[in-house]
Amino acid sequence: MQGYGRPFDSREIISEKCEDAELRWTSTSTGGADVIRTNRGTAVLSLAVSIALLTACSDSKSVGDASVVATTEATTAPVDSVATTDAATTSIATTTTSTAPTTTVVAVDELVLRDAGVGIYDLGAEAEVVLAGLSDELGLPTSDATVDYVVADGVGAYTTADGDVGFVAPIGRTVCWSVNLCAEFGGASVASMSFTGWSYANDPTAALSSVGGGTVGARWSDLPELDVDDGGCYSVGSGTIDGIRVTLESSGDPFGSFDDAGNYVIQVPSPADVTIIAMETGKTPIFLYGDC
Repeated sequence: MQGYGRPFDSREIISEKCEDAELRWTSTSTGGADVIRTNRGTAVLSLAVSIALLTACSDSKSVGDASVVATTEATTAPVDSVATTDAATTSIATTTTSTAPTTTVVAVDELVLRDAGVGIYDLGAEAEVVLAGLSDELGLPTSDATVDYVVADGVGAYTTADGDVGFVAPIGRTVCWSVNLCAEFGGASVASMSFTGWSYANDPTAALSSVGGGTVGARWSDLPELDVDDGGCYSVGSGTIDGIRVTLESSGDPFGSFDDAGNYVIQVPSPADVTIIAMETGKTPIFLYGDC
């Protein structure tokens, strides 16, 4: 799509794995989570995750800027006009302590991935506030693209002019950082945009994670909180952890396949062979059509 800087696109990889399956995908919404389902009941995640298959501690400090001011008064007290006596010299020490205001900075390890946002930034927050906060911690964005969804679909969502991609708002903006965290923003106008969702994938450093340990490259066998969906598209499956949608890949048995008679067969690969390859939450752009 022209002008749309997508960070990653799992559907192209999924298509390669499943181009012989002749499945047709449609967009649905389940519990507020956009998914795309085949006519055989399997599901994968939306475009933001589909695109994927492609400082410190608080700088809080108190500065004890203590200074000691010593003043000495030399006083000579006259007794009379004939004889004088020198008065004793008295030193008065005054100590003043000032404390600088405490400043808290959100560190990268505080940017916990959540189903309702990331770090301290909740879905629905103003776009500029979220952008500024994430950029403070992750550096300048590596990509920033705005897309117009010009066609109302009649059910509260919008699509691009070619009808291939849908979104929750008529204007969408995708901003990504070097760790491949991408934030989605949407609104009726650029000025009214809010934080609608995020996606995270293809990060070899696994810099970000959820409370339950969900991160790119994490293994199912190490994640007791990971809930894996039945079936999938050959080696690609799906699930949730801490309420966050995830895309999974098996290096062993597939999640689903077809037998010689053309019947779809659900399989359960070994948890030790399954890893998270992408994560997302909220409302993100989705491909409306495409093969498994």
